[in-house]
Amino acid sequence: MPATAINKNVEINTLLHLKKLAKTCLSFQLIAAPVYLLGSLVFPESNSLAVNFGFLAIIISLTPIFYALYKRHFPVLFSSISAFNVAPIWFLYKDTVLPGSDTYIYSPPLYKMEALFWVALFQVFVNLFYLLLWRKGLQFFIKRFSFLNKINLSQSFLIGLTFFTFLFPLIAFYFYYGSFDTLWLAATGGRSGGGSEGGLLIHEAVGGSGSYMMPINSFWQLTPVFGSIAFTSARNKKSLFPILSLLFGLIVVFVFFLGGSRGTMMFVAAPVLFFLFYFNWDRGFKFWVPATLIFFLMVGIMEVQVRFRGNLLDVIANPSKAAKARGLSNATTLDPTQAQQENNMYLFCLMIEGIPDKYPFEGFFNLYATLVNPIPRAVWPGKPLLGGAKDVSYQAPYILDGPLVMGTASLTFSLVGEAYLAGGFWGIIVYALLYALIYISFDSIIYYTKQKQVLPIGILGICVFLAFWGYRGFFALFTFLYPLLIFLFLLRMIQFLKRS
Repeated sequence: MPATAINKNVEINTLLHLKKLAKTCLSFQLIAAPVYLLGSLVFPESNSLAVNFGFLAIIISLTPIFYALYKRHFPVLFSSISAFNVAPIWFLYKDTVLPGSDTYIYSPPLYKMEALFWVALFQVFVNLFYLLLWRKGLQFFIKRFSFLNKINLSQSFLIGLTFFTFLFPLIAFYFYYGSFDTLWLAATGGRSGGGSEGGLLIHEAVGGSGSYMMPINSFWQLTPVFGSIAFTSARNKKSLFPILSLLFGLIVVFVFFLGGSRGTMMFVAAPVLFFLFYFNWDRGFKFWVPATLIFFLMVGIMEVQVRFRGNLLDVIANPSKAAKARGLSNATTLDPTQAQQENNMYLFCLMIEGIPDKYPFEGFFNLYATLVNPIPRAVWPGKPLLGGAKDVSYQAPYILDGPLVMGTASLTFSLVGEAYLAGGFWGIIVYALLYALIYISFDSIIYYTKQKQVLPIGILGICVFLAFWGYRGFFALFTFLYPLLIFLFLLRMIQFLKRS
């Protein structure tokens, strides 16, 4: 049967559910959007209404979970469109309802309700475009990924590949730095400890020759996914080399934890966690009880990163001392409501308040700057500078108008805020179309996960994480695309060499 055929004999059953899920999410958001807008017009001073709207938005964003329970088809949750529809809870909605968050305290109810309207509108258009492009988009991308059906990697090859992705970047960076001490600092220092926030490469304020090392650093990020594939596909999981493969992957995850960046750590950890959930979700309480504990543990781990950013080995060695030095009662918390919150919603509300009444829309410069960002500045000295790389003096005026002082220009407004900043309604349309196409391409991988083939499942795990974390902004999505593209390019090269 050709790869482009849409039929019910393979994982298309899940893909059909995704089409229905997108339609369901679209319907709920289409109803909610005018409700939020009407509330902002009729009751602009009602904070209780704004908070209740926030709770309503959270409930609507849980639609993929309700759908999976109602249809008794849980694999639907292992998809990009599901991750996208749940993502606003983490990046926007929870700040609206949690007392103590910047949004809850400082954002006027009018702008909170307006922000909810724009978020709902964005969700409407992404789900709408996903729905309209579902069939032709899947046919196109399923054909593009047809090489996944032709690759059959042996156990020994997968183990060797894991060892190579782990060891080669370490050797390369040792020679690049010319010092083991600098390599150790890069791997363990973290962003505030003089080391790296993203693996082995210590980034310069403005990119230089180190940009040439970015592909090797991205290559190292693939160790956890290859390690998980090698371990999962092993017949004897208690043998030495599959265990070493998994261990190498976990070491990479730990190094990225030391980097202090939650997004990068979760990206490299995503394949490990995805395999854990994908192969065990149907085991009942004996899986979901420890899985719930893992969630709270991850909250605690990310909170350590946010509070300290660097030198986390010292924090681990003596958490009480480290907390006392920072004036904290403890080094972390397992309570999601007490953890440091994203202030995307607060910044988005400031944006709505100031744009376009006081300040103009900014166009698609940030989108363009992100797309050309992989080009080394050593090759293109005049490459556009991303907003987050600029000095704090370049902070946007609508943020300066707010009640809080932000000590950095590296701020995120969520994907919806970025789209609104570009051009209001038309910015929403452009970003929604772009992301709908990306999500369809990601979800087309599901077609090749029949019989739980571990290689496509590993790719799918990365895609689902990208769909979730990409809600933080286009840069968050595009940056983590590098390792995925390297992964796919490597597989195509393997297929080409085997065919030759």
